[in-house]
Amino acid sequence: MGDEEVFEAEDVAGGPAEEESGGRRSFIPAAVLKILRWVALGLAAIIFIVTVVVITVSIMNRGPQAGSYPAPSPEYAGEMEILSWYDVPEIRTRTSDENSFTVIVDAKLGYEKENKKIQTELIARREQIIDMMRRYFSEKTAMELTPQYEPEIKAELEQRINRSMTGKGIEDIVFLQFNVMEF
Repeated sequence: MGDEEVFEAEDVAGGPAEEESGGRRSFIPAAVLKILRWVALGLAAIIFIVTVVVITVSIMNRGPQAGSYPAPSPEYAGEMEILSWYDVPEIRTRTSDENSFTVIVDAKLGYEKENKKIQTELIARREQIIDMMRRYFSEKTAMELTPQYEPEIKAELEQRINRSMTGKGIEDIVFLQFNVMEF
């Protein structure tokens, strides 16, 4: 009997003996089917997402192709130079209006960074610059000192100050405070 084993017909045919063993032969294919089902669902989701993205991008690109950003204004086109700043003490004066207004200005004068010659001249002309700025504001009316005219005010002040300087002069003026109030 050693080499010969007797098998019943049910064992060979895959009958009830298969059920008794816990269905091991059918368990492996079921797990593979579950894995394949999840892989198929994942692939379907990826295909759906890619399709939606492609359609969305093609719709978004249908707009005007020549649309471009406007060119920056010359004031902002390049990098601003880093300047050294000279503090002008607060200036208080009155406007030339019939019912005069009070003008309070706190300004700084920008000059070439670490230029000792300009710095020395600004210190030496401090009182002249303060007086020049005070006279400038007292010659103006309240309507001429509105925010819309601020670039012109700065340019005129810069020209006046630079005319009094012997060298290169200042490059910019900033107002930390600029108030025109009715008295």
